[in-house]
Amino acid sequence: MSKCRDCGCDLPSLQTLCSRCYDAKYAGVGVGRPNSLLESVRQFGSNPRRRHAIENRIKAQPWWLAWCFAFLGLGLDWRCAFEWFAGKSSFYAAPVLGRTVLIVLACAGVALLVLFVTRELRWRYASPLFCLVSGVVYNILSIHWVACRAAPYNC
Repeated sequence: MSKCRDCGCDLPSLQTLCSRCYDAKYAGVGVGRPNSLLESVRQFGSNPRRRHAIENRIKAQPWWLAWCFAFLGLGLDWRCAFEWFAGKSSFYAAPVLGRTVLIVLACAGVALLVLFVTRELRWRYASPLFCLVSGVVYNILSIHWVACRAAPYNC
């Protein structure tokens, strides 16, 4: 036998709520005016069980995953700086390293700005967001490099 998830009484077969809990929970549905979109969003976002479940899932992510995102973003930024000079400088040349630092600072600044604007200033979101911003920058620049190598007179 299953149990009611609200009051814990025994239920027949596959039911999850007893009739008393069902009536109490859905008494206001369909009565009066419907909720506005803003009220529905507030009600959905303020559910403490949902928020707690999401935070537990995020906290369960391993620490090494954040480092992997950070190193992947750093690698993409390094590749952007290397391609900036069209492969004419070595991978560890001073101009490439300097340009890498500038690109990393720009991507990290955008990631932190997004975290600040969304009011979710949590460090566990910073490295995936940094990797995402670095990927977007790499994607935009790689399209430009391919176009310039195919038709150098247009660039």
